[in-house]
Amino acid sequence: MPNKATVRGVLMDATLAPIASGKIVATLQGSDIFDGGLRVVTQQVEATTDAQGGWSLDLIVNGEGERAGTTWTITGYNQYVAKVFEAKSLFLASALATTLGDLERSSAPNLRAAREGNAARLISVPDYDRYLALPESQRRPNDLVLVKPQ
Repeated sequence: MPNKATVRGVLMDATLAPIASGKIVATLQGSDIFDGGLRVVTQQVEATTDAQGGWSLDLIVNGEGERAGTTWTITGYNQYVAKVFEAKSLFLASALATTLGDLERSSAPNLRAAREGNAARLISVPDYDRYLALPESQRRPNDLVLVKPQ
């Protein structure tokens, strides 16, 4: 069973006011090689924003196969079902909790690192012990670990 990471954020309108009762939809698409066989991977996960616009989703980690080609698209809708934002080609490199903003910044280099074994991944953690607690299969010798207290 694939590992999951918690991705969180706050849905806001153009005036930076939080959007309560909005909807966040995350869609995973792509393919990867697991246990010697190619698999097409799809999933859709939804969450409703709270009174302060906050949301949280547990999403499958993309970077666990041999040639990860899967990416997430996360779309936010207001209470009237109008699209507020869409973030494409998001790549979860490890089962660590992250914010949507950090995920947007790290996705492109981490997707490249998943395809090229010698490229480094950028992993953001609140403390280094959280990174060390990951299973050995989730860590790589060339990971760049950014300790960013929350």
